[in-house]
Amino acid sequence: MTNASNPAAVHLGRSVTHGQVEAPQGQQAAHNLGRPLRAAHSACLGGLVIVATVYGLVAGDAYRLVSEMTRQTWRAQDAVTLLLVPVLLWSSRRARAGSLSGHLLTTGIVLWLAYCYAHLSIGAPLNPIFLVYVAILALAGFAALDGLVRIDMTAISPAFGRAPWRGAAWLLTVGGIGTGALWLSEIVGAWPNGLPPNIHLSQLPNPTWVLDLAWIIPMSLGAALLLWRRRPTGPVVAAVMVVFLLVLSASMVSVTPFAWAAGLQTDPAVRTQLIVFTVLFTILGAVAAWLLGVGQRRLGPVTSSLLHSGWWSAVR
Repeated sequence: MTNASNPAAVHLGRSVTHGQVEAPQGQQAAHNLGRPLRAAHSACLGGLVIVATVYGLVAGDAYRLVSEMTRQTWRAQDAVTLLLVPVLLWSSRRARAGSLSGHLLTTGIVLWLAYCYAHLSIGAPLNPIFLVYVAILALAGFAALDGLVRIDMTAISPAFGRAPWRGAAWLLTVGGIGTGALWLSEIVGAWPNGLPPNIHLSQLPNPTWVLDLAWIIPMSLGAALLLWRRRPTGPVVAAVMVVFLLVLSASMVSVTPFAWAAGLQTDPAVRTQLIVFTVLFTILGAVAAWLLGVGQRRLGPVTSSLLHSGWWSAVR
């Protein structure tokens, strides 16, 4: 049987020669097409996030031994992350149904979760749910890597033909360089024997510096470079990063009401910081939301499987 007479073989990208015994079409498709992570993975991740965020919001000593500003920042992060759980469950369901936008949204959310709980795993003083933080970091980190590594760039590239490449490239370039310059100015300004203003517990480096400088900023600039060079992987990594930046912006804007409720605005320096952060992250969030909205409207159809069947094989 030739490919011309077997549409299923054409779709799966496989040739079936004369004399071979074919599996039923449904079994063949199930064997070859890549599938997103199972619903149980998202459900387990969402349940652990609910435990961690509710604990952070309710327990008075959840974030002890840190500054009050850090405590309110983490509590604002908990509130936003808790609201993301139903979005994660919905988007992962859409991804399992074959939605490209659902897959990218899910990957961006789990990237955010990996980032948040990397912070808390290495930056928060030990508390009773430390192992929950580590479990979320493991599950979310694996999901983010799986969501990027297994996506079939050949299959989905045509869908991004009208995507807002230039706008996303500028956002990721400016955001990455600006954040990197801010953190480096604090670190280098205190070199060699001074201490930067945002030093962490027991004079340890702030985990935000570590995660941003070693992970998030390179990923943002790498995605921007891929976009500027019109590489097919660019829109995928950029879309995930723009989702991440949207959630980050919402989290940072939410710090202001939490800090205000704690009375931190009475310090003029903190009040100025809250105003500046609110303005900057409102603008950043608005631009990210606009790019995602335009990208969603312009996203073309995908007519084959979004994912490879495994990390090491390009065969679907």
